[in-house]
Amino acid sequence: MIEEMGVVKKVEGEFVWVETQVKTTCGSCQAKSNCGTSVIAKVFNPKAELLRLKSPINLKVGQQVKLGIPEETLVSASALVYLLPLSVFMLTIFSTQSAFALHELFSLFFGLFGALISFWWVSRYSKTQQTSSFSPIIMGAINQSEIVLKHEIPSKKLS
Repeated sequence: MIEEMGVVKKVEGEFVWVETQVKTTCGSCQAKSNCGTSVIAKVFNPKAELLRLKSPINLKVGQQVKLGIPEETLVSASALVYLLPLSVFMLTIFSTQSAFALHELFSLFFGLFGALISFWWVSRYSKTQQTSSFSPIIMGAINQSEIVLKHEIPSKKLS
């Protein structure tokens, strides 16, 4: 299980909006002073992600929650995003070359068209499966909700 912490931003019945911070590894790398990738990573600051998740427990705004994604879900999603379009691209090129004996540019065009169609299909499929198989699950929460402003020390929320 791959785990990450998030903060509840909004509660809508049995669904909650959880904010997570995208983290890069460039900040902890020892070679960041000599690496061009770390310079680019500094320019494009990671943005917060908002996720709408079904909550098995009652949560409050400001509570920290632990999210989890099973490894097999991550592997199957990666295969859908990377391997399926690449396979469609290569299969389309090989089939058009062997079946129609077209010029390579036409085969390349049909291959790119097939890959774009598969990217579109993966996008639609992942959006329909978002609430069930590809979304993270809420594994637990910290009991007290806290008010946390940017660059401030957390303080307990008064009731």
